[in-house]
Amino acid sequence: MAMLVIDNSRQNYLPFRRNNRSVTGLAPQSSLQPSNLLLIDDDRSLAALIAEYCGPGGFAVTAAFSGEVGIRLARQQSFLLIILDVMLPGIDGFEVLKRIRRSSDTPILMLTTRGAAKDRIHGLESGADDYLPKPFQPEELLARIHSILRRTLPKESPAKFTLGDITINERERSVILKGQEIDLTGAEFQLLRLLISQPGEPLSREELVPRIFSRESTGLDRSIDNLVNNLRKKLGTHANGLDRFKSIRNVGYCYVAGNSGVTAP
Repeated sequence: MAMLVIDNSRQNYLPFRRNNRSVTGLAPQSSLQPSNLLLIDDDRSLAALIAEYCGPGGFAVTAAFSGEVGIRLARQQSFLLIILDVMLPGIDGFEVLKRIRRSSDTPILMLTTRGAAKDRIHGLESGADDYLPKPFQPEELLARIHSILRRTLPKESPAKFTLGDITINERERSVILKGQEIDLTGAEFQLLRLLISQPGEPLSREELVPRIFSRESTGLDRSIDNLVNNLRKKLGTHANGLDRFKSIRNVGYCYVAGNSGVTAP
């Protein structure tokens, strides 16, 4: 599994390297893939070690080396679980936890070198799901992650749902329109899934680009516009001629559902 590293000094994405060789290469991870972990820790060696041990378990690790970057990523992307260190430069882990909890219920496992019971209690009472003191064995970290996920993940989630004349099957990564399967690229599928899951609610390019391409959006970035144009061509309009995708100036795009509701078989 790859580890995507966020370098706070330059605010961009690059492969993490150790001992003059790449530990993990840069590989985009979809927010729809339930394997992404966010690690917020300024210890680069530990980040590489965690990625190495989590990879065989089916997890891809995205690392942020400051609390500010970690908060931004937690707000922009969907993660299965967040591993958060208490001792961070700038704002500490408790403040990061507080800010993330304002808008997200993603499970959080806190790491710390502190051994005081009051710190563990403070973290748990502030919204952390578990607490692991440093140093720790990688096997224990994986055990804690699996334990948290067993408690927090829903037992079942719809793999297929229908909105009007479109049916999306996430397990098969397929789209059926009026009984016919539509050939979409991976990025097109991800964008359609994100927009159609919130019909009528616009999502900005700044939100969509990191979630689809695992990179920051720039002012000249036209990738989302291109994907929307492709989807318009492939899906066409509603039966009444209404455009399926609405562009909202200075905001972003939304999917227009018409009068149909969402059903999950």
